[in-house]
Amino acid sequence: MTEQIAQKKTGFWATNDYFRLNVKDYIDEFCGWKNLTALIEYSGSLRNEAFLTALFQTGGRVREVLGLKNENFIIREIEGCVIVRDMSLEKRYKKIKELVDEAGKRRWVTEKIHAKRKPFPIVVAEPLTPILIEWLGQTEGWLFPSLYKDNAPLTRSWAYKLVRHLDLRIPEELRIFLGLNKPFIVNDVTVKDRIHLWLHWFRSQRASQLVRDYHFSVIDLLKYFSWERYETALGYVQVGWEDLATKMQSVKVSYV
Repeated sequence: MTEQIAQKKTGFWATNDYFRLNVKDYIDEFCGWKNLTALIEYSGSLRNEAFLTALFQTGGRVREVLGLKNENFIIREIEGCVIVRDMSLEKRYKKIKELVDEAGKRRWVTEKIHAKRKPFPIVVAEPLTPILIEWLGQTEGWLFPSLYKDNAPLTRSWAYKLVRHLDLRIPEELRIFLGLNKPFIVNDVTVKDRIHLWLHWFRSQRASQLVRDYHFSVIDLLKYFSWERYETALGYVQVGWEDLATKMQSVKVSYV
């Protein structure tokens, strides 16, 4: 989650800087369903709305969401849930052997593991779920198929561009409600007057929403996201002062 600045040489990125933003530094709390819904409505099409909805509701990394297929979703009307099964997990590795480099530091050689998330639910009653269900009814195979290749999903570059273009369309008042009116600072130096919307923003918002609305514990979060480390949950969940005040006021306390 370290801040990083890079710039690609061609295409979209030749004129658009890429900033990797840390959710710990730039997200304070869940922005609220009203503001999140308003944001997604600015994305321009049902496909774009469905992608951002899936990005938020699954809490997945962009590659994991783009790798979803229609068959990964099971609508359970009786339970009021959409069940997501066999969603891919990126960034899972196993240690193969330990090496010592020229500086005397010990390093592990790792191998990528093709892991899957355990099944998890999306509540039908959530405001964004109708968008997801409508899109599921219009697709077969890849949930977000490529516009240029057969039997392939859309690319991460497409997703990055979507979010950056969306960032430019957000009204100033909505930016404030979304918490996007903060300066981007690296090593105490202001790089830009304000941060932009980024893909991992949706992942942190989901984790924070699950805690605020459903009172998820750390154990619940680990199960929902198939996370392995307690520290991961602490990194993504952001709770604001209003949420803390609500919890404090919901308990009857004698101050005698």
